[in-house]
Amino acid sequence: MECSHPVFMLKKQDKLLQSRTIIPALFGILVIGITQFGYAEEFEESTYIAVDVEEFEQPQSKYNYEEITIIGHVEDYSRGDKLTIQIINPDETQEEINTYASKKGDIYTMIHITIDSQIGIHEVILTYQGMEIASTSFEILENQ
Repeated sequence: MECSHPVFMLKKQDKLLQSRTIIPALFGILVIGITQFGYAEEFEESTYIAVDVEEFEQPQSKYNYEEITIIGHVEDYSRGDKLTIQIINPDETQEEINTYASKKGDIYTMIHITIDSQIGIHEVILTYQGMEIASTSFEILENQ
């Protein structure tokens, strides 16, 4: 025999309503998680190079410096292969940094911006196996 008291009926309706909203909510969370995981995998597999900040102010003193973190990923990287990060300064002079990626192809290196660093846009080019495979840039602004 089922109780038809209003309080029990409300509790029964609440449980039914909860089950109707929990399942779609869990399904939505699952879909979003799979989508983000798929996007992260896709991004991780593509070759790129980037800097943590695109504009830096030139330090005011020879005792201060700013650090630029260069990150990236090389698709199909063979462990132990050398990578070259070429920095082309505004006056067209060039600097090269030879480095290696992790076994998954991830790149992480830092450079310093000092009072002697040139003001303007600096190009950053990633070279692997003799080919330019990615690029980015950053700008050093004149100290105000």
